[in-house]
Amino acid sequence: MAPNIFMSYSRQCIGFVDDLAHQLQKRGFPIWLDYLSLVPGRPWLEQIHNGLAEADLLLLVVSPESMSSRSVELEWRHFLEQKKRIILLIFQAVPLPPELAGLEWVDFRGGYPPALKKLLARIASASPMKRPAPQSGFKAPLAVWFATGLSLITAVYSLFAFWTFLIPWVLLPLPGRIFKRNFNLSQTQTALWTLTIALFFTFGLSMELGFYKPETDFDYVHVFSLYNAILMILFLQIYFIPLISILLLFVLRSSAMQRWGRPEAGLPKFANIHHPNIPDPEPVRFYIDHAAQDALIARDLAQELVKYGHTPADGLASAGEVLVLLSRFKTDTEADPEKQVVYPILVQRTKISDKLSRMQWIDFRKGVRNLEAIAQLLPQPAKMLAALGVRPTTGAQAAMPNIVLVLLDYLIIIGMVGLGAFLSYLLELAHLNIGLLFERELAAVLRVLSLQSLCVALSGGLIWLMVRDLGERRGWFASPIKFLMGPFVLLALSLWQAVLGDQMAGLFLKYGILSETIFAGLPFLFVFFGGLIAGAASLLRLKTLRHWFPARVR
Repeated sequence: MAPNIFMSYSRQCIGFVDDLAHQLQKRGFPIWLDYLSLVPGRPWLEQIHNGLAEADLLLLVVSPESMSSRSVELEWRHFLEQKKRIILLIFQAVPLPPELAGLEWVDFRGGYPPALKKLLARIASASPMKRPAPQSGFKAPLAVWFATGLSLITAVYSLFAFWTFLIPWVLLPLPGRIFKRNFNLSQTQTALWTLTIALFFTFGLSMELGFYKPETDFDYVHVFSLYNAILMILFLQIYFIPLISILLLFVLRSSAMQRWGRPEAGLPKFANIHHPNIPDPEPVRFYIDHAAQDALIARDLAQELVKYGHTPADGLASAGEVLVLLSRFKTDTEADPEKQVVYPILVQRTKISDKLSRMQWIDFRKGVRNLEAIAQLLPQPAKMLAALGVRPTTGAQAAMPNIVLVLLDYLIIIGMVGLGAFLSYLLELAHLNIGLLFERELAAVLRVLSLQSLCVALSGGLIWLMVRDLGERRGWFASPIKFLMGPFVLLALSLWQAVLGDQMAGLFLKYGILSETIFAGLPFLFVFFGGLIAGAASLLRLKTLRHWFPARVR
């Protein structure tokens, strides 16, 4: 008979733990894992104690964070006191407390499938271990070494995207962060796919500055010359590096790397999507406790509950079950968890009250979804987690609806391109003998450059406000109509910047200098075409955006 397994771990190993738990569940093992087992609407500390009491086997994931965790220590000490079996899963080798040093163990630092096979054999057989558990030494899966090698290449080539600032800032430290497991997947993905675009324009800049000419060819006489090396680097950044970036993206999203990384390196996902089929659930009296700014979410949730026969209560005190929408606008409730079933529902990342933090919550941070499951399973809190449980995230992980992340990426890239393109434009002007214009057209040149600088500054300030207000759901741009105005203003500023570039080109032409700069009009291209893509994506996810923007408070 399969033993009841309790998993003890640190949230910094959530990717590994999540995968392992599902592998064991598929093989018929009953698993107690907090975010898969804690029932919404009930205090969680009591549930943990029950889980420990009913478990036969503790799988203790060994890492620096778990060995320094007070709650993890309480769990393994409880098992030792009860003389129950413990198996150490060595995720990272660290010094162990004397009480754990002689226990059974399985090394998961290398290949995952062989280690999983050994774990299954170890569970089936309680034979004594011949060697003590490793307490030092570094091992990593092959995928980690492969990702590190690819990231070293992209890190070097990110220097050629110097004018973007953001790309080298993210990619230069990436190899070290992969080893430390703390790379931010959301930032890395954005930097990798924009690297290809940035290198294309860098190649154009190198042609303008004379580093490369279309008629340039390899020197077949001096094959290993510096000239050939520079030429090879330029060719690689167009034809080879995009493939490396795409390959690295796939590797970082692979199951091996998802097990390796900390939460910020992982893809937020539902723990166990469940589609109930209960057309007539037992009716309950419910109350949705929410801030006025979250009224649209509350309305849609209430409509779904009523559709399945549940009755809205007149007030909070008369409700049998209370659903609390938690956001930056509301972090607590007057409901009493000891007398009522309380379901905390997290709408956005925020610090919630101590009372509610002791309870398992439903996660709507990635978007309002599965309302039918809530309505059908409202009388059965034990089953609701299967429908709505989400793998835990941390503050470093982007926990927002995907369409919001798309809009934030769009704005950040526009800001990055705007500033970087202006500085690259100044390099273009210097190459075109801007000194001549300073001597003969000083006032006109200063006027154009001053107005272009103003465009960049206004665009940067506007983007900062829009990113802050959209991400935090507050401020002037935390309104769909006002937010929609922002891209049009950015488009107008970037168009003005391009027109000023044409005026500067006219000044050069007066003195017989033909200028074909590419960076004066680059922000306009990014704002326009990026806006079309972001706009189309927004139309497809209009309901999600409607929920994200706060409702008007009258």
